[in-house]
Amino acid sequence: MRHKKKKTKQHTSDVEVNKEEKQQENAAQDGAIASEPNCKESPEDPVKTLEQEKNELADQLLRTMAEFDNYRKRVTREKEGLVKYGIERIALEILPVVDNFERALEQSQQATDVDPVIDGLKMILKQLVTSLEKFEIKPFNSIGEQFSPEIHEAMAQQEHPDHADNTVIEQLQKGYMLGKKMLRPARVIVSHAPAAPDEP
Repeated sequence: MRHKKKKTKQHTSDVEVNKEEKQQENAAQDGAIASEPNCKESPEDPVKTLEQEKNELADQLLRTMAEFDNYRKRVTREKEGLVKYGIERIALEILPVVDNFERALEQSQQATDVDPVIDGLKMILKQLVTSLEKFEIKPFNSIGEQFSPEIHEAMAQQEHPDHADNTVIEQLQKGYMLGKKMLRPARVIVSHAPAAPDEP
């Protein structure tokens, strides 16, 4: 009986040792598996990434170009509208002057005295000048001024003993300013000093 009990105890001890070794072996395998990198996760393809970035930039460029084209069209429409509005304003101011010229022409054909006709033309001219001034279109004086190629167009030169060289002595056509900008140069005749007499 004693021999059987001893053998049973030894068998139980061997089983426990085997279980402990099995547990240690399983733990080691689990640790090894946990430490291995995940083979399913692969790094991103750089070519694919660049292709995606290129497509995004191309799409952004197309959107920007479309927005700019719409902006350009809108500005063009607004500019055309302003030009048409400006022309309309000028026309509304000038048409009454045209009406008065037509009336004056009809009356001049029946008039026996020219003085009323002349007075009527002066009034119409004054009306026209006033209409132009509303748009900052004004004539400028040139007689007696120093010749300037920026606002004058010299048509001829004449000797003049009372004026220095390059002085405007006659105006053939008035010049006009649009605000501070030269709209039309004045056509003028410019003086030059007389030649010195020959010494005897």
